[in-house]
Amino acid sequence: MPPAVAPAGRRAAIIIAIAPLVALSACSTGGQRLTRTGFLSDYSQMHPTKEHKKASIYVASDYEPAAYTKVIIEPVEWQAKPRDEKTTAKLSADFHERLVKNFSSKYQVVDASKAAPGVLRVRSAITGTRPARWYYNVPAQAAQLALGGLGFFRPSSGGASQEMQVQDAITGRPLVQVASFRNGKPWHVSGSYVPYDHARGAFSDASKLLTQITVSPESSRTELKPDPQVASIAP
Repeated sequence: MPPAVAPAGRRAAIIIAIAPLVALSACSTGGQRLTRTGFLSDYSQMHPTKEHKKASIYVASDYEPAAYTKVIIEPVEWQAKPRDEKTTAKLSADFHERLVKNFSSKYQVVDASKAAPGVLRVRSAITGTRPARWYYNVPAQAAQLALGGLGFFRPSSGGASQEMQVQDAITGRPLVQVASFRNGKPWHVSGSYVPYDHARGAFSDASKLLTQITVSPESSRTELKPDPQVASIAP
């Protein structure tokens, strides 16, 4: 039977081989954080809340969700580092589809020409992205398995950052604003091998969060101190 533990020489060689990947992991954990790109006109009243400490949120004090039954969802804008046209289009469409899916569970989604009293307008922008790099993750995982580990360590994670706004469709007045981000998680396995799967996970979380706050804003009206990690520009 083969030995349960790799010979010392083999183990040392594997450790030496993956050492650069370990160093890489220190600066490749997704790289996303809260942003202030200028997509939103005013960030001064946005803060984390007790329930969402890693997001920056604003809810107008007089916003009454019961007054709205329909929503217009604008195309997603790109405010992040430039990517190729195909990637930009696919990620923007993915985020838009998730917003439509989540809001349509609570509101009637209507065309932009249907602005009227009782209609909300959702504006959103992708403000940061990073793809996972499978060619770093596969060797690292193989080395872990060879050393008897579980293969959870993946040095190159992806992620995305977003800024979003819900307006009154007639007046354009902001009612809800959210800035959020998410970096890759170890249990999101496909994200380590599909370049922008971690970013899509961020879009999923963001669209759910914006819908949740728009429908039930009460807990988000309580503000905490501003998050010191807010970036002045997009990553």
